[in-house]
Amino acid sequence: MVARLVLTAACVCLMVAGCSSSSPPAAPAAGKAPAAHDHADHGHDHDEHEHDHPESFAAGVAQLQATVAAVKDHLAVNATDAADDAVHALGHLIEDVQGLVAKEKLGEEAKATATKALDDLFECFDTLDTALHAPEGKGKPPAEVHASLAERIDGAIKALQGTLAP
Repeated sequence: MVARLVLTAACVCLMVAGCSSSSPPAAPAAGKAPAAHDHADHGHDHDEHEHDHPESFAAGVAQLQATVAAVKDHLAVNATDAADDAVHALGHLIEDVQGLVAKEKLGEEAKATATKALDDLFECFDTLDTALHAPEGKGKPPAEVHASLAERIDGAIKALQGTLAP
């Protein structure tokens, strides 16, 4: 519950702070204090928030899986701007899927598993988002950070897939 409140507060703070860009709207994926991660310097438009909303929990899990794969693919070719956009989109998608968990006809254990997996994904991609915005020469390269989180990310996706009805 606390993690959801922190996630919601972080999303609201970042949406209010806003950014600007001609790129597609991006999701706030930072859960840390603004001093540690300033979005004002890289340009994303959080005001319109137009993105595809999954219509079902299963569709949301599929979109999460595809977006997670896109982040990995972008980092593999050092396309950090594209990876950053995908990470921000993932933030919105995680929020959408969290809302779908409550609506899905899942048992309490499955809901708890899905919620934990979504929280894990948020934490992993928050860490990656921080690396993507670190000043050059400060911290580990984003691809290295992603590699260090890959097992946890894969585990969260598998946990989400495991909650889907056969």
